[in-house]
Order: sequence, then structure tokens, then C-alpha cells
Amino acid sequence: MTTDDHKYPYHFYLRNSVYKIMMQVDSNLTQYDITNQQARVVGFIGEKQEEGITVYQKDIESYMGITGASVSNLLRGLEKKGFIERIRSASDDRAKELSLTLKGRELIATFNSVFSETENRIVQGMTAEQKKLFLELLKIVVHNFDG
Repeated sequence: MTTDDHKYPYHFYLRNSVYKIMMQVDSNLTQYDITNQQARVVGFIGEKQEEGITVYQKDIESYMGITGASVSNLLRGLEKKGFIERIRSASDDRAKELSLTLKGRELIATFNSVFSETENRIVQGMTAEQKKLFLELLKIVVHNFDG
């Protein structure tokens, strides 16, 4: 479905934008032997650790919006690469706390520049007012698909 003011449907532009952004990020992260999803998990764990919050697999599931099996695979890959470690919880033998290794903490500083570069490219050529409007519109789209 198209309208008079655009040739393709909205989802076409969103899908293509997301695809191009993800390709750019993945390309930039390749040198660090980490995928975009893995980098997001490492960043999330690091952020929560800085706040003094213990992170468990269920927290990653909620943050990423993906199933337990997918998160398990992500965590297994990160653990194998030496970015995180899983530590048996002192309060619950069944639960494992997620913690960054030194290698994981060092990685955060490095790949933050990749994400910053991507953020800048997304809004390149926009005025401050356009950036604000763009963000508000994106929030509306996300809200439209929540729950």
C-alpha cells in the first residue's frame, strides 16, 4: 500500500534502514570477533554491573526480547570467547549470575565508538529539531507494537 506522499509503504523504509544500520554495525564489529547482538549483551551486563545490579539470563531475555534458548546460545558464545563468565548464585543454586571478564570490560570501551559512529550516521544531516522529532516518531512506532 502506498500513498501520494511516498512510493513504498512505511515498513519498507523502516526495514531497509534497520538492515543497513545492522550491516554497518556488524561490519565494524567484525574486527572485535563479536556480533551486534553479543555486543548489546556485553554492554547491558557492563551497564548493570556499574549500577551494582546483578544480571541473570532472564534479564537478558527481557532486555533483548528473545527466548531463553536464543539467550543461552548468545551467552555460550560470549563465554567461549572469554567476554563473560557465569557464576553460580550464592542465594540460588539453580541461577547463574552473569559477569564481564576483564576482556569484556576492555571491549566495551572499544566498541562504544562503533555505536557512537552509527548513531551519528543515523541522524547525519538532521537539525536538532529534526533529531528530536525523529526520536519522538520512532518512540510512537515502538509504542504502537508494544503489548
